[in-house]
Amino acid sequence: MTKTIWMTAAAGIVVAGLLAGCASTMQTRGADKSGFLGDYSKLQPGQSGQAQLVYFSPKANWKSYTKVKLDPIRVYATKDSDLGKVPREDLQGLVNYLDAALREQLSQDYQLVSTAGPGVLRMRVALTDAQGNKPVRGLTSTLMPIGLALSVVKTAATGTPMAVGSARVEAEFLDGQSNVRLAAIVDERAGRKVDVAGNFSKWDDVRDAFDFWAARTRERLAELRGGAR
Repeated sequence: MTKTIWMTAAAGIVVAGLLAGCASTMQTRGADKSGFLGDYSKLQPGQSGQAQLVYFSPKANWKSYTKVKLDPIRVYATKDSDLGKVPREDLQGLVNYLDAALREQLSQDYQLVSTAGPGVLRMRVALTDAQGNKPVRGLTSTLMPIGLALSVVKTAATGTPMAVGSARVEAEFLDGQSNVRLAAIVDERAGRKVDVAGNFSKWDDVRDAFDFWAARTRERLAELRGGAR
């Protein structure tokens, strides 16, 4: 095997290892507030494994809730959001996907209901920003995809890889009878895929973020029912 061929094969193995070892979605370094939640005064920076901004009521009795009412997912775009550039059909598809992902996870532990009341946890969610991933075409090398190298540099500088998709959400849980806020979060996640050939769907990174949030919501509610903070 010539030196060039060996280096090419070795680089391919390294890249494959990097991509296989990374989760499909990562938290960005910051998430702007859209105004959807109204009052952000009690939200604090989240700890490791939590959303970027979080609030949990110390008085909430999470074990008392056996049902969940998921309000229709809202799209709440600020003037600086990229949501205004998203085609309406694509945006509706994203909203439907997030709604379905949350319902699939929540239904495993709660009865989903259409009206609020005693023993009902009401969940309000808004998609406040979304960007589709863009393939980095024509930026490849025989040794290492330049797109990957550029992405690493951009991640170091900004916390978000180049050309990946991202999504931002705000959500809150309310008591279904009193509408008292029990918890609230603001979070943004971006993809980790480096698409140098256009092999991914434009919204794959956004859907990965939705899947992550849905699964994490179920996990966090289970922790809260068990008394964890």
